[in-house]
Amino acid sequence: MTSAFSSSDAAAIERQVGEEPETVDIQLNDFWCETQLAECSAWIRENGFKKVCLQFPDAMLPYSTMIAEQLQSESSSAGIHILGDTSYGSCCVDEIAASHIGADAMIHFGHACLSRSVRLPIKYIFVKGGISVDRFVEALEREFPDPDINLGIFYDVSFAHIAQEVEERIGASFKNVTVGQLALSGEQPDLLCWKLSGRSFDGSVCIYIGRDNQSFFNTANGIKASKWFRFDSDTSSLAHAYPLDSKWLRRRFYYIEKCKDASSLGIVVATLTASGYLDVVNRIQKMAKARGVRTYIISVGKINPAKLANFVEIDCFVLIGCPENDMFTSRDFFKPLVSVFECELAFNPAWSGQFPESYSSDFGDVLPNGRLYREFDAGLANEAPADVSLVTGKVRNVNRVKEEATNGSTDCREVQLRGKNEVAQVSSGDVLQGRSWQGLEQNLGRDAPAVVEEGRSGIPIKYENDPSGR
Repeated sequence: MTSAFSSSDAAAIERQVGEEPETVDIQLNDFWCETQLAECSAWIRENGFKKVCLQFPDAMLPYSTMIAEQLQSESSSAGIHILGDTSYGSCCVDEIAASHIGADAMIHFGHACLSRSVRLPIKYIFVKGGISVDRFVEALEREFPDPDINLGIFYDVSFAHIAQEVEERIGASFKNVTVGQLALSGEQPDLLCWKLSGRSFDGSVCIYIGRDNQSFFNTANGIKASKWFRFDSDTSSLAHAYPLDSKWLRRRFYYIEKCKDASSLGIVVATLTASGYLDVVNRIQKMAKARGVRTYIISVGKINPAKLANFVEIDCFVLIGCPENDMFTSRDFFKPLVSVFECELAFNPAWSGQFPESYSSDFGDVLPNGRLYREFDAGLANEAPADVSLVTGKVRNVNRVKEEATNGSTDCREVQLRGKNEVAQVSSGDVLQGRSWQGLEQNLGRDAPAVVEEGRSGIPIKYENDPSGR
């Protein structure tokens, strides 16, 4: 009999954790053809690659073996390998998995964030999105009758194949048009994935071709323009776009307040290839230490609520990942998950009392030479006056007496002034040591060696040598 106060065991086992969003059905001819085969084969032969990895998103995996066999037959001197799973997101080049077999090149299929890879040469194969260029030009001519208007055209990577055609067609109707160029050949982009060549779009009207997704959000907030429009390729409609929705901003500033309230911060590293991620980790640690906040560096591969729920001592998490990682906007996590820029707004006194003109999910923007970089003054942060939390109503930034470590360790210790004659010492290590369970104990050199036994074999539904006889 099932209790009315608990769910069944089967429901707990079958419950899905962190389900992937519904994906669009992708056909083979949407991204692969004889031309692509010839280009990839020539790229492998001309560069003399010996081991090449193919990375596919889940929606394209059914075509992976056929494509690998075609490339293997065309490039017999190179070994073609398929990456079955990605370490973080499918939009990021998984150089960590490729390094396990010593690959010297990769071919990335599907949508890509174009985050800078630092180890391997990459060739991108995008899905070719369907769009009517005629309807796009007609929509622009109806909306903007002035041929002298300054226009900037940007697009999702799936429309890169029509960028040149769009530029030629629009150039016949408008005199001042700039079409963004993707940084595909390994050069350093000017902003996100774009090569702007010093072009400023202040006072211009910018149009984005694609869906209302994280790519559009990043581009619209990274490039300052007088107005933003978005052309939906599915409905062939052009509409005024407002990337910073007021409801969305209210929710994000609520999480920023929760970050300010946190006494412990988890730095979740969700990339090992993007340039500058170690610099960001050091910067966050420096800001948190000045405010007396304990920090923990966490790397758990693909992020989901179940994994981060294991760290019950942490009050807030900050995600270091690629710009198109939209995990920090999810409402499924048990503790707040903020972006690096939101952590800057919470911890850096240089942002105190200021409302940012734009938003960013690219952690490179807060580093030196980034467009949102502000110098961090540790002394100013340490001497910040007490204020009241807008969430809890409690006083923050109470006086602390820092105790420097004398043994060269990185353990952060504080002495908090609780009352008139009360002192409490807080340590990052003490928090974890106070757990009732701290993981499996190895007992190296103390336990007797175990006898090697044959393990189970077969499939989980019925093992061949199951001692229970099932």
